[in-house]
Amino acid sequence: MARGLANFSSTELRAHRMNLYARPNAVSMTAEQLAEAVGATKAQILAYENGHRVPDPPRVRALARALRIHPWQLMNLDERNTWTLADFRRASGLRAEDVVTRLGISPKNYRRFETEGIVPSRRPQFIDEVAAAMGMPRQMVVMAIDRTPAVQRRQGRAFELVVAMAERYVPKAGPWDGPALTDPNLIELAAAYGRPVQRIRRVLTYELGELRQSQVRARRERVIADYDTDLSRQAGARHALNRWHEVFETELFRLPRRLESFHRTAQPSDVWQLLVDLFNVDALGRSDAGTWAVTTLLSKEPQVLPRYLVEQGSVEDVQVCRLSAPGANHVLTYAGLYAALYPGVRRPIRTGSRVKSRGGAGPETFTLPNRIERLTVPHPILENMRIVLARAKTTLPIGLSPTYELTVGANSLSAAPKGFLLPMDDPD
Repeated sequence: MARGLANFSSTELRAHRMNLYARPNAVSMTAEQLAEAVGATKAQILAYENGHRVPDPPRVRALARALRIHPWQLMNLDERNTWTLADFRRASGLRAEDVVTRLGISPKNYRRFETEGIVPSRRPQFIDEVAAAMGMPRQMVVMAIDRTPAVQRRQGRAFELVVAMAERYVPKAGPWDGPALTDPNLIELAAAYGRPVQRIRRVLTYELGELRQSQVRARRERVIADYDTDLSRQAGARHALNRWHEVFETELFRLPRRLESFHRTAQPSDVWQLLVDLFNVDALGRSDAGTWAVTTLLSKEPQVLPRYLVEQGSVEDVQVCRLSAPGANHVLTYAGLYAALYPGVRRPIRTGSRVKSRGGAGPETFTLPNRIERLTVPHPILENMRIVLARAKTTLPIGLSPTYELTVGANSLSAAPKGFLLPMDDPD
């Protein structure tokens, strides 16, 4: 039996060849006809249908094409929830070299991803690329990787290593420095994730520092519980003490999975900055028209925006984008880790702080004529525009698209078709 095609279903092949499911626009075929369509012999087709032989991935793809079905429909789907990524690839009629060619990546890097779940450090959108190459939803790729034995072993071992470092460094008195760069547990963890030791140390310094804070709070509550003369305060402190212990244990247990997820989806500093800029102008996916950022003003290379994290679209001919729900969650969940990796990069501002920092107002927005979508310009870009505006003491025209132009005033934003003059606030 061909490697990885244990899920091939001989009965499904026969059923689709004979059109037993009565699919619209499908016709039954004889074994001879199917053999001729895929460049095989009648004996080979019958051997597949009788379970005596299993087709290799290219032959599976050819059979599916001849029958006008997806290759998965020739598989036993009852156990699909147990498939690894390699199983999905083979069930899609693809060899590893086919995927390598489609992705333009080295066989070694692809093999590490498929067997160990390690995303190439220079391909932050790699999971989306694999999903597109295999014709699978992104989340299905993630779940398949999680079922890979090497990934499960890594998470188990990562928990042991993190616990060992937490026990060694978190209770340590004095200023917080995080794990030592030469700690063997840290070095092993970095090797397991395929990332530099310094990077893993920065991430763990943040995560273990958060655990340290919960332990500090627990110690404070213990002092009150043990020595306060007020019985009600003692009772409250005991309750808080138990809660902080639970927080410590829960977060420690979650940490390996959190590290796994972060290293799969972590973005380079320039892309992280773009995500933060979208978050800070409230350009978030919502059920209503919501707020969108103008893509050309956000980045000259919109292709760097991860499809999983950023929705892209257009309002008239103006290209716009905003964070998807997973994108907003990514910013909120990993802000601390990114701050540890990229300390000089702008940070996300929480909703209340955003409004307060702007005198009670939300982000500046504008609309195109006869459209309800609110458009916005990221704050750093808008600030630079107004610096130029202050020097020129006039309004500043900015092209949004071949059709529309944004006029930036000292206190306002207005969009109109190019060549149409708008009254603006007096710069003086």
